Amino acid sequence: MWWKQLPILYYLIPPLLLALFVRIKCRSVRLCAAFMFFGVFVHETLHLIAGAILGARPVGMSVIPRRGQQGTMELGSVCFSNITWYNALPLAIAPLFGLPLAAAVAYWRILDGWTFLWIDPPIWIVLASVLISCWPSSTDWRISLRSWPIYLGAVGYIAWLYLPIP
Repeated sequence: MWWKQLPILYYLIPPLLLALFVRIKCRSVRLCAAFMFFGVFVHETLHLIAGAILGARPVGMSVIPRRGQQGTMELGSVCFSNITWYNALPLAIAPLFGLPLAAAVAYWRILDGWTFLWIDPPIWIVLASVLISCWPSSTDWRISLRSWPIYLGAVGYIAWLYLPIP
Protein backbone atom coordinates (compact mmCIF):
# COMPACT_ATOMS: atom_id res chain seq x y z
CA MET A 1 0.00 0.00 0.00
CA TRP A 2 1.10 3.55 -0.70
CA TRP A 3 1.03 4.69 2.93
CA LYS A 4 3.76 2.18 3.79
CA GLN A 5 6.13 4.37 1.74
CA LEU A 6 5.40 7.50 3.78
CA PRO A 7 8.29 7.03 6.26
CA ILE A 8 10.72 7.04 3.31
CA LEU A 9 9.21 10.28 2.08
CA TYR A 10 9.32 11.75 5.58
CA TYR A 11 13.02 10.89 5.81
CA LEU A 12 13.62 12.60 2.44
CA ILE A 13 11.96 15.90 3.49
CA PRO A 14 15.13 17.43 5.07
CA PRO A 15 17.33 16.63 2.03
CA LEU A 16 14.64 17.97 -0.32
CA LEU A 17 14.41 21.20 1.65
CA LEU A 18 18.21 21.50 1.79
CA ALA A 19 18.44 20.87 -1.97
CA LEU A 20 15.81 23.52 -2.61
CA PHE A 21 17.59 25.99 -0.33
CA VAL A 22 20.98 25.40 -1.99
CA ARG A 23 19.45 25.63 -5.47
CA ILE A 24 17.82 28.99 -4.67
CA LYS A 25 20.37 30.65 -2.38
CA CYS A 26 23.83 29.40 -3.39
CA ARG A 27 25.64 32.19 -5.26
CA SER A 28 29.25 31.05 -4.88
CA VAL A 29 30.29 28.71 -7.69
CA ARG A 30 33.01 27.13 -5.56
CA LEU A 31 30.70 26.54 -2.62
CA CYS A 32 28.02 25.03 -4.87
CA ALA A 33 30.59 22.84 -6.61
CA ALA A 34 31.88 21.61 -3.24
CA PHE A 35 28.35 20.91 -2.00
CA MET A 36 27.36 19.11 -5.20
CA PHE A 37 30.53 17.02 -5.57
CA PHE A 38 28.99 13.74 -4.42
CA GLY A 39 25.86 14.28 -6.52
CA VAL A 40 27.95 15.13 -9.60
CA PHE A 41 30.00 11.98 -9.02
CA VAL A 42 26.79 9.88 -8.90
CA HIS A 43 25.39 11.71 -11.97
CA GLU A 44 28.47 11.08 -14.08
CA THR A 45 28.89 7.51 -12.81
CA LEU A 46 25.31 6.73 -13.88
CA HIS A 47 26.12 8.09 -17.35
CA LEU A 48 29.27 5.95 -17.40
CA ILE A 49 27.43 2.77 -16.37
CA ALA A 50 24.64 3.34 -18.90
CA GLY A 51 27.20 4.01 -21.62
CA ALA A 52 29.14 0.85 -20.82
CA ILE A 53 25.95 -1.26 -20.83
CA LEU A 54 24.54 0.26 -24.04
CA GLY A 55 27.73 0.15 -26.09
CA ALA A 56 28.41 3.89 -26.19
CA ARG A 57 32.10 3.20 -25.45
CA PRO A 58 33.01 5.61 -22.64
CA VAL A 59 36.47 7.11 -23.16
CA GLY A 60 36.77 9.55 -20.26
CA MET A 61 35.15 10.88 -17.13
CA SER A 62 35.79 14.00 -15.08
CA VAL A 63 34.24 15.28 -11.87
CA ILE A 64 36.59 18.26 -11.57
CA PRO A 65 34.71 21.56 -12.09
CA ARG A 66 35.97 23.69 -15.00
CA ARG A 67 34.80 26.44 -17.35
CA GLY A 68 32.65 25.20 -20.21
CA GLN A 69 32.76 26.34 -23.83
CA GLN A 70 30.14 29.07 -23.33
CA GLY A 71 31.77 30.37 -20.16
CA THR A 72 29.48 28.40 -17.85
CA MET A 73 30.70 26.11 -15.10
CA GLU A 74 30.89 22.45 -16.05
CA LEU A 75 30.82 20.36 -12.87
CA GLY A 76 31.56 17.04 -14.56
CA SER A 77 31.47 15.16 -17.83
CA VAL A 78 31.68 11.75 -19.46
CA CYS A 79 32.94 11.37 -23.02
CA PHE A 80 31.67 8.63 -25.32
CA SER A 81 32.90 7.50 -28.74
CA ASN A 82 29.74 5.76 -29.97
CA ILE A 83 26.55 7.69 -29.25
CA THR A 84 23.85 6.46 -31.62
CA TRP A 85 20.10 6.97 -32.08
CA TYR A 86 19.22 3.98 -29.90
CA ASN A 87 21.48 4.73 -26.93
CA ALA A 88 21.37 8.54 -26.76
CA LEU A 89 18.08 8.77 -24.84
CA PRO A 90 18.95 6.15 -22.19
CA LEU A 91 22.38 7.76 -21.76
CA ALA A 92 20.81 11.18 -21.30
CA ILE A 93 18.25 10.13 -18.69
CA ALA A 94 20.56 7.79 -16.74
CA PRO A 95 21.00 10.33 -13.88
CA LEU A 96 17.30 9.91 -13.05
CA PHE A 97 18.33 6.63 -11.41
CA GLY A 98 19.65 8.86 -8.62
CA LEU A 99 16.04 9.16 -7.37
CA PRO A 100 15.56 5.45 -6.58
CA LEU A 101 19.10 5.44 -5.20
CA ALA A 102 18.14 8.20 -2.74
CA ALA A 103 14.94 6.33 -1.85
CA ALA A 104 16.98 3.17 -1.24
CA VAL A 105 19.29 5.02 1.15
CA ALA A 106 16.26 6.42 2.99
CA TYR A 107 14.72 2.94 3.13
CA TRP A 108 17.97 1.52 4.52
CA ARG A 109 18.09 4.25 7.16
CA ILE A 110 14.52 3.69 8.43
CA LEU A 111 14.47 -0.09 8.01
CA ASP A 112 14.50 -0.88 11.75
CA GLY A 113 12.50 2.17 12.78
CA TRP A 114 13.86 5.67 12.78
CA THR A 115 15.33 7.74 15.55
CA PHE A 116 17.50 10.74 14.94
CA LEU A 117 21.20 9.82 15.06
CA TRP A 118 24.41 11.76 14.45
CA ILE A 119 24.73 10.09 11.03
CA ASP A 120 21.49 11.63 9.70
CA PRO A 121 22.74 15.18 8.91
CA PRO A 122 25.69 13.91 6.79
CA ILE A 123 23.34 11.49 5.00
CA TRP A 124 20.90 14.34 4.35
CA ILE A 125 23.69 16.50 2.90
CA VAL A 126 24.75 13.70 0.55
CA LEU A 127 21.14 12.97 -0.42
CA ALA A 128 20.49 16.67 -1.09
CA SER A 129 23.52 16.70 -3.38
CA VAL A 130 22.25 13.61 -5.22
CA LEU A 131 18.73 15.03 -5.50
CA ILE A 132 20.05 18.27 -7.03
CA SER A 133 22.23 16.38 -9.50
CA CYS A 134 19.80 13.65 -10.55
CA TRP A 135 18.07 15.73 -13.21
CA PRO A 136 19.69 15.46 -16.67
CA SER A 137 21.53 18.62 -17.74
CA SER A 138 20.72 20.70 -20.81
CA THR A 139 23.64 19.03 -22.59
CA ASP A 140 22.13 15.63 -21.74
CA TRP A 141 18.78 16.67 -23.22
CA ARG A 142 20.52 17.98 -26.34
CA ILE A 143 22.30 14.65 -26.79
CA SER A 144 19.01 12.79 -26.28
CA LEU A 145 17.65 14.44 -29.44
CA ARG A 146 19.78 11.98 -31.43
CA SER A 147 17.12 9.46 -30.40
CA TRP A 148 14.48 11.22 -32.49
CA PRO A 149 13.16 7.87 -33.86
CA ILE A 150 12.31 6.83 -30.30
CA TYR A 151 10.54 10.14 -29.65
CA LEU A 152 8.70 9.86 -32.97
CA GLY A 153 7.63 6.29 -32.17
CA ALA A 154 6.41 7.30 -28.70
CA VAL A 155 4.36 10.19 -30.11
CA GLY A 156 2.92 7.92 -32.81
CA TYR A 157 2.00 5.26 -30.26
CA ILE A 158 0.31 7.77 -27.97
CA ALA A 159 -1.55 9.28 -30.93
CA TRP A 160 -2.67 5.79 -32.00
CA LEU A 161 -3.97 5.09 -28.48
CA TYR A 162 -5.79 8.33 -27.82
CA LEU A 163 -6.83 9.90 -31.14
CA PRO A 164 -10.11 8.74 -32.63
CA ILE A 165 -9.94 6.79 -35.87
CA PRO A 166 -12.33 8.25 -38.50
